[in-house]
Amino acid sequence: MTWQRTTSQWFRLPADRLWGVLEQLDRWPEWNPAVGAASLDGPLREGTAGRYAPSHRLLGPLHRRTAPAFQVAATEPGRRLVLRQPQPGGTQSIEWTLDERHGGTVFTQRVTLEGPLAQQFGLTAGEPLVRGFAAQCARLYRLASAETADAAADDGGSSDRAPLTVIAGGSGFLGRLLAADLVCDGRRVALLTRTPERSPFEQLLWDGRSPGAWSERLAAEPALDLVNLSGVSLDMPGTPENLAQLEASRVEPTRALVEASRSWPTPPRHWLQQSAVGIYGDSPEEFDESTPPPPHAPGLAAVVRAWEDSVQGAPAEKLTVMRTAVVLAREAAIMERLAAVARMGGGGPLGTGQQWFSWIHAADWLRIARAALGLVPSAGEVVVPLPGGVINATAPYPAQNRELMAHLREFVGMPVGIPAPAGLLRVAAAVLRTNPQLALDSIRAVPGVLRRAGFQFDYPQLASAFRELKA
Repeated sequence: MTWQRTTSQWFRLPADRLWGVLEQLDRWPEWNPAVGAASLDGPLREGTAGRYAPSHRLLGPLHRRTAPAFQVAATEPGRRLVLRQPQPGGTQSIEWTLDERHGGTVFTQRVTLEGPLAQQFGLTAGEPLVRGFAAQCARLYRLASAETADAAADDGGSSDRAPLTVIAGGSGFLGRLLAADLVCDGRRVALLTRTPERSPFEQLLWDGRSPGAWSERLAAEPALDLVNLSGVSLDMPGTPENLAQLEASRVEPTRALVEASRSWPTPPRHWLQQSAVGIYGDSPEEFDESTPPPPHAPGLAAVVRAWEDSVQGAPAEKLTVMRTAVVLAREAAIMERLAAVARMGGGGPLGTGQQWFSWIHAADWLRIARAALGLVPSAGEVVVPLPGGVINATAPYPAQNRELMAHLREFVGMPVGIPAPAGLLRVAAAVLRTNPQLALDSIRAVPGVLRRAGFQFDYPQLASAFRELKA
């Protein structure tokens, strides 16, 4: 059996700068917090032994006492490094490759476990190493660029005079993904947060409800881009109290940003406002941006309407409202929840199985966000200018629920799945403290604006998205 995870990130740095960090195994914990310690017993060359230990307070000591040493299985200075460690009945391999491309370097990390217990060790040993890859790369960029304005400027990166991108709601999955990508592109990034945490990004404290010191700090910036991703997870029961909380967590931060930005001497160049395709409500009909959302749809649709209304009057040179579909990524919370249900045998069609599911792969969401911010693509792609206004950030081919569940079963390796009629699903949702409408509502949104702009999706079909998720 084999467990494998492969992930890549483009850096606006030459390969030798990244290699200068990667070749020092004792610095591994500085950019991957899952690693507590690492060392080599000699020079970095094929056959040299070494040891590493997880930072986990229980697994770390156990690993130190029981795990054998790894060996450098292959090394090509400036390009490739492979570490291989025996596991019960198999091996674990960690491979890093650097490929100079498009004026920068693509860094690829591949973690592979082989043997009869590969799946079990994948969860305990492999998964921690790959989780939070985007933030790992942001830390690696900081180290490789020496964290100085001069070094970053020499590499085509940021300087104190470069525009700052501010992300509200940056502690969530999409916020970290976007922030890390921008940092690796040499750009200045700051997150607005209620609770500062250990992070590779600059953090500005705010309460999410009113202007404060954070606003004065941003007012001093000569050029500013603003991304608003604020909002608590939709994954909660759809009670009136919870719907009010969902709305407040989106509307209050947006109003605070609008109010504060009106006092800044220079308005944001770009304002990227998160929204959701849920504004179209429960319907089998196809919606693009030219179709007015139903004006009185209840529940989550009403929450999204209020969310979009709250950004009106924002003093930005260009305002883009991204109606985002369900974002598919291995670390996305909804994928983890759906995969867990499928592993337990509940991967059959939900409800009738005919309801439409609008989705987008995280990599395509990131490319749309960059385009909306007026940024040149980070991997040498053709520049696609996007207009301001509403954009459906969704793949061009929505799928029905039965197709989604079939891909989920294949993803987790379960050949069958028990169907869940609507009544049973509502009972299960009450137990799991979630909203059954997230699965039962039919939302068939398509990206009209992106199609007309000539945007090319990397993952237009659900099948191609799941192939990448399994890579």
